[in-house]
Amino acid sequence: MRSARVLVSICIPVHNTEAHLGRCLESVASQNFPSLEVVLINDRSTGKDEKGRKCKKIVRSFEKKTKIPVKFIEHFRYVPLLETRRELIENARGEYILNVDSDDFLAPGAVQTLYDSALQSAADITCGTERIYKISGQDGSIQISEKRYAVYKEGVVHDREIFDSFIVRHEISAFLWAKLIKREVFLDAMNEIPFMDSSLSVDTPMFFFIALHSKKYVGINNVVYYYLEDEGITTSKPITNLESWRRHCTVASIYSFLLTYEGSFTEEEKEGIRANSRFFLYNSVLRLKNQVIPPLRPEARRMLCEWWGEHFVETVEKAVDEKSAQTE
Repeated sequence: MRSARVLVSICIPVHNTEAHLGRCLESVASQNFPSLEVVLINDRSTGKDEKGRKCKKIVRSFEKKTKIPVKFIEHFRYVPLLETRRELIENARGEYILNVDSDDFLAPGAVQTLYDSALQSAADITCGTERIYKISGQDGSIQISEKRYAVYKEGVVHDREIFDSFIVRHEISAFLWAKLIKREVFLDAMNEIPFMDSSLSVDTPMFFFIALHSKKYVGINNVVYYYLEDEGITTSKPITNLESWRRHCTVASIYSFLLTYEGSFTEEEKEGIRANSRFFLYNSVLRLKNQVIPPLRPEARRMLCEWWGEHFVETVEKAVDEKSAQTE
């Protein structure tokens, strides 16, 4: 029976990560939190797990076994990841949102730990810590590292200091995972963001406005999340087709929007936004040089210039070359 009141909605987008989805959902099942739901979108996923099960069958098995209510949505056409995340939030019923990537998993008791802290502090954002894990060996064994991927700030931050801790001082990362966020704040933030054809770095504009709309942030020193290293489209794997490269280029639309957003920002905050855009383009230029296969590079560079502007690309290319010369 579906509970009339849902305290926490766990939002999970799935795209060809069926090999990991069972582990992710098992970590949700082990939470033992009394008022929980899962909102999951199968974003044209075509993968299978080790038992040969597709996404829908994995999810239905989870729902039957755990009795945790699931809102299951399927996409049959291309939907950018940012819009998928928007759809997840809009379909959630919980008072709080916890985003979980389908190839990651939650620590035992993570939801209760985050919720108790949020309730006690009345925080809009409650942030825990994460650890990186890898899968190794033929048996698929998990190796958990003490390394962390995200920037994290412990303690309480109020009002505009939340935004400045993110965009100016880089003390809080944009990653949505490991953060329990009030749904009403999430919805206010999403109302600021127009439709965007972007499937990379989408946490940045979302957290940008979440930080602006939040009154209180609390960072707790508890491991609540395990992040799979070296997966997805941001890894060091070779880029062998232009559609994959196009997804890198579309991030320009995010920063173009943020740089032209008509908000009241200090010069320091404006420079923080510009620095973020330069950082991402810098990494894109590195990927162009090191990951895009040689036959595609001329067209890939043309695409990069089309999205970011030729002058901006040339400026960053010069910076990359200078840095490379210094390290030789």
